[in-house]
Amino acid sequence: MEGDWSSKRVAVVGGGGFLGSQVVRELEARDCTPAVPRTADGWDFCKLENAQRYFEEVRPQIVFNCAARQGGLAYQQKFPAEIFDDNLRLGLNTMQAAREAGVEKYVNVVAACSYPGYVDGIVSEDDYWSGPLHESVLNYGFTKKAQVVQGWCYKRQFDFNSIHLLMTNMFGPGEHFHPDRSHGLAALLRKFYEAKRDNQPEVIIWGTGRPVREWLFVRDAAEAMILAAERYDEVEPINVSLGGGLSIKELALLIQDVVGYEGELVHDTDKPDGALMKAFANDRFREQVGWEPRTSLRDGIAETLAWFEANYETAIAH
Repeated sequence: MEGDWSSKRVAVVGGGGFLGSQVVRELEARDCTPAVPRTADGWDFCKLENAQRYFEEVRPQIVFNCAARQGGLAYQQKFPAEIFDDNLRLGLNTMQAAREAGVEKYVNVVAACSYPGYVDGIVSEDDYWSGPLHESVLNYGFTKKAQVVQGWCYKRQFDFNSIHLLMTNMFGPGEHFHPDRSHGLAALLRKFYEAKRDNQPEVIIWGTGRPVREWLFVRDAAEAMILAAERYDEVEPINVSLGGGLSIKELALLIQDVVGYEGELVHDTDKPDGALMKAFANDRFREQVGWEPRTSLRDGIAETLAWFEANYETAIAH
């Protein structure tokens, strides 16, 4: 089916969200108009019967599951039970209903926080079952890991074709910028933007700035998902990542330069650093799918900044 999407019936669950909306755009660019179930229209997949009824009506051949309820650490701390309940139900119900409806391929996004939480370095797929999840994201990461197990069980019993993409940190237009829900890059971008706008003399960064993280532009992630749908058919989870990253200090300096902020950058070393190195090997995905990200970090930050500036009130509200 490589490259031929115009004749495919496709559904994107979570297609109104940050990643899902980009998947929809990438499919539309390939002459495919995917179906997008929306909670506002009554399609709450936390209820199994809704997922079953939707897939029976739409009869998709391919399903992309991008649905998630998530946010930064502050959001995790405020709503641990709701995050666990909603994400577990969403994931289990969506895959079950897809299998029952005869879906040919199920493309599932799995958060990288489902990896063991106490491992430093560039981690590979071989590390996926090597330890417990980090306590701070256990409620969310476990639900994503459960879907990997669900896919394995469905493959073994029903020969159901699901793939599971371990997605690294993403950023881009449409990202969360509310302090309760934003991740590292978006939070830094907002800090520098508002510091420049308000003529603040300094921007405070948590920790020493030494930890290394990687950041994938959301449009590149969406393209990777579509290529994986075309080229990857193993139930074993596979990383969608950069294979390396840069330190928080280097990221902050890059954002400072893109924003054009001329004040001081101050590190609050009383705040914890977390793991010093958290990046994900990408050799398997590169070899088996043939994908490389197109967007440089600088260009991605510039595009995200332009969107944030143009949509400031909406961006900071969610």
